[in-house]
Amino acid sequence: MSQVITLPEVSSLTVVNSPIPERIPLRSALLFAAPFAAAIFLIHLFSSLWGAHLGYGYFRDEMYFLVCGRHLAWGYVDQPPMVALQARLAETLFGTSPTGVRIFSFAATGLTVLLTGLLTRQFGGRRPAQALAMASVIVAPVLLGTGNFLTMNSFEPCFWMGCMLVLVRIADGSAHPRAWLLFGLIAGLGIENKHSTVFFLLAVLVGLLLSPQRRLLASWFCAAGVALLVLVALPNFLWQWVHPFPTYEFLHNIGQSDKNLRRSPIIFLYEQIKILVFSTAPIWIGGIVWLGFSARARKWRFVAITYVVLLAAMIAMNAKHYYLAPIYPVLFAAGAVGLSQIARRESYVTAYAAIIGIAIFFTAPITLTILPPDRYTALTSLVSPDSVRMEKYTSPLPQVLSDRFGWPQMVQGFADRYNAIPPEARSKTGIFCSNYGEASAVNILGPAYGLPTAISGHVNYYFWGWNNYTGESMLTLGNNPADYKDLYDQVIDLGPFDNPWTMDFEHRRYFWLRHRKHPYSEDWPSLKKWN
Repeated sequence: MSQVITLPEVSSLTVVNSPIPERIPLRSALLFAAPFAAAIFLIHLFSSLWGAHLGYGYFRDEMYFLVCGRHLAWGYVDQPPMVALQARLAETLFGTSPTGVRIFSFAATGLTVLLTGLLTRQFGGRRPAQALAMASVIVAPVLLGTGNFLTMNSFEPCFWMGCMLVLVRIADGSAHPRAWLLFGLIAGLGIENKHSTVFFLLAVLVGLLLSPQRRLLASWFCAAGVALLVLVALPNFLWQWVHPFPTYEFLHNIGQSDKNLRRSPIIFLYEQIKILVFSTAPIWIGGIVWLGFSARARKWRFVAITYVVLLAAMIAMNAKHYYLAPIYPVLFAAGAVGLSQIARRESYVTAYAAIIGIAIFFTAPITLTILPPDRYTALTSLVSPDSVRMEKYTSPLPQVLSDRFGWPQMVQGFADRYNAIPPEARSKTGIFCSNYGEASAVNILGPAYGLPTAISGHVNYYFWGWNNYTGESMLTLGNNPADYKDLYDQVIDLGPFDNPWTMDFEHRRYFWLRHRKHPYSEDWPSLKKWN
């Protein structure tokens, strides 16, 4: 006999589905963040234009990057290729003015602010939290300062935060795992911008492995993303291989020298608070706590672990304090969300954001080029902004500002002495400089005076060679004529170079060196200076 089974009404059935991840729309967050990004871009643009009026010129590294951009390659002794490519592109589009070569850095700082707003929204923060996080990034002196000139450090937070935004979206399910491919592209470009991105990526890997998000690694898309990362970074690796890893030798030499000041872990942690400004400390420290312990942040736990691992690594390596700076925007985003969750009213968060925003009137004057040097020293005499300097070299202003003074006067001094040389010797005269800053100043500013190409054994100048100079007649800047007695038959002192605001070690004397005892072609290996 057949059996009849009666099914319950459809309305009484319980259908069990796996939870569907919430797709967090970022369009409104993007629109809200855009004015903040535009504001910081305009702040930097105004600062640079006004600084030029006050006498602030090229930063030392900017001239070097411009020269590197005229010798495009897949790598350099002291950096990957991207910053040289940016310098070349900026020079082509905007000319050789200091402000022109910085446009991309200004835009990169705006993008960092934009990504901070998106991360805040991704963590669940509303507009007050977004405003607080973005304001914190804008006023942080270390981020404000590195965004004000052409440097790898202005682009580094963009790549790190781009990676973080992709990962947190994959982790909470609001992005498909195929987004690992975007992660790989951004991370690879980050390595081509600055090699310290490798340490960030290793810290991310440890953070994922030590958190519940380790499951994200078990994906073919993850493997494909890592493969894309390696592919993008491969050209620079091959360049390093062909030139047997000069960057490693360069970093090793610095580590063995006394160039960088050594800090205790406590001092290093204190400097993190100082370079981010004290009023923002509750936000980023709160971000670590929220990411590390809040139940709502469990799916992003790896971010807190990433920071702790990276912090420990930087302390162990005696890194400069600003090496950690690119990680802080994600902590500002998390801290702003955590604060908004414990605040009774969103108006409290908005008020805090306004207070943080006002701090720009205190951090900008000590970070940007908006005060004449004499007024700067008077204003900052109590706060000592150079107290967190990272190298042994001293200067009347913080190094990032002092290194923008003196270059035109230095080159003018070379030109005056070059033109005073008798014509028969002048045609055979070259310029040798002991460091990349001096050589780059001559090569960027010197053509207007008709100066010959400057050579040097410092960093990548060593690879560019001696320009077929024999050493029969050379101009140089040095400290003591005795330093050249064993190399030249005749050393003539041509007087001092001086500028009250330049780096202290740049107060030197011009020398005319005659009849080198051995040609540069023989001595060049001994002139290599990679530190």
